[in-house]
Amino acid sequence: MKIAKFLAATCIAGCLSAVSHAAEIGVTNFTYDAPNRDRLVQALVNYPAEGGGFPESVGDNPVFKGVMLRRDARPERKKHPLIIFSHGSGGNAANASWLTKQLAEAGYIVIAPNHQGSTSGDSRPETTIPATWERKLDISALLDAIAQSASLREIVNVDDVSAIGFSLGGQTVLGLVGAEMRAKVLASHCDADEAMPGCIWLKRGNDLIKGHVDLHKIDESKFNARYVEPRIKKVIAIDPAFVPAYDMESLKAVRVPVGLINLGTSGTVPASIDAEPMAKNLQAARYVRIDGSDHFSFLAECKMFGGLLIWMEGDDPVCSETGNRSRADIHTELAEKIIVQLKALAQMPLQSAQN
Repeated sequence: MKIAKFLAATCIAGCLSAVSHAAEIGVTNFTYDAPNRDRLVQALVNYPAEGGGFPESVGDNPVFKGVMLRRDARPERKKHPLIIFSHGSGGNAANASWLTKQLAEAGYIVIAPNHQGSTSGDSRPETTIPATWERKLDISALLDAIAQSASLREIVNVDDVSAIGFSLGGQTVLGLVGAEMRAKVLASHCDADEAMPGCIWLKRGNDLIKGHVDLHKIDESKFNARYVEPRIKKVIAIDPAFVPAYDMESLKAVRVPVGLINLGTSGTVPASIDAEPMAKNLQAARYVRIDGSDHFSFLAECKMFGGLLIWMEGDDPVCSETGNRSRADIHTELAEKIIVQLKALAQMPLQSAQN
């Protein structure tokens, strides 16, 4: 659930056949007010650009390689479909630039908020559970802010909105289409299998960040609540967090198409993030795996000595790889599959209006 504290520097600094030909991709900051937060939310916007701006390596830090984008470039003056991207626990928007750039190259505007309380540098076990509902409110507030922004309204098609999330971000976007979780089920799951990665994090943190959550004292009124954002027309969840805690009956009521992706070969994906059981309960879903990868493969490519720095700090092994595939190769396949899923989900009709 956690990733390196070095990501915090990134957050502050910047905070295939399916893919169309590479275009200039701009990046800019977007700051907005969310009623559920006591300070403004920072987001990064990736967009197809016409030129201008200046080159910037977004996401670069001592551990992770950055991605070259053009800061404040001139956007293409036409409307593009919108993707909201939600990062994982302890991550941030900039670290996902390897993906958001490729999505922008495929013709999307991608806006990624930094979720307070579960972002690099401010994520702790105690803030993770509240994040399961606060993040959803962040995204609804972001959609409100986009509708009120004259500059974004010029380039965003607000009638074509998708949401993509990784790990805790996967849980976020699933919740936005009505998937519900149950606090008691999560507590029972972690009591029975404390070795599951998400359970370890909630119960004691890691060597770098200590903490503890009493899973039997979760605010059920908020954790179990149904959050539906009707402006979102399709979602893709990558290794979604807390899968055993989902009420599978609630999935049957989800009315928008859902893409589910697991990083790992069949039989290797931990139960806490194994999305295959969810696919069987959704009315309109596509499920795929990325063989030869694991959960950390989603993160940005590591620098030569990134793994050593992580080891010295005592953080999770975010630079380790499962097999003989490079992270760059995994990223290429994952981006392709995401774009294929987006196109396929767009062909699936909405079952009925969300409520």
